[in-house]
Amino acid sequence: MIGLKRGTVKLVPHNPKWDEIFQVEKKKLFDVMNELVVGIQHVGSTAIPTKPAKPIIDIAILVKSLEKVKDYIKKIEALGYRKKQENKPERMFFTKGPEENRVVYLHIGDESANYIKDMILFRDYLMQNPAETKKYTKLKQRLAGKFSDNRERYTAAKEKFVQEVLRRAKKSV
Repeated sequence: MIGLKRGTVKLVPHNPKWDEIFQVEKKKLFDVMNELVVGIQHVGSTAIPTKPAKPIIDIAILVKSLEKVKDYIKKIEALGYRKKQENKPERMFFTKGPEENRVVYLHIGDESANYIKDMILFRDYLMQNPAETKKYTKLKQRLAGKFSDNRERYTAAKEKFVQEVLRRAKKSV
């Protein structure tokens, strides 16, 4: 299964095809933005093997200059992405798929922004610490049952755990 209705929460078992989808999107995005790209990574729970996740692929792109990404918006949109307006100056955010079936979240930030680096660090820490991953999975499952029709509350309820893991992860590097 890939995709989820906007605003809803449903966790599904890990699907190895998620990485295949990421690889296809990564190539397309790199082909469009190659001179700006520092790195493109699969982040979020779909990047963690064997763990359940919302079936939306999170892609993080670290670029040399976030300002220069503005010159590539039309090319990114030609790949099926739609830029979302946000009050976060440290990143650009795009979605792929209609509201009834979002399939990809694309996060773009430059090297000065910690947002993208934190997404990668969080993923890496969970992959290296199975006990933390197990706690996170249990928390997500409990919250998904409680907030199945309210993704904002689901995300907000996870934030304390995420920040605590990031704090520990930063100490370990």
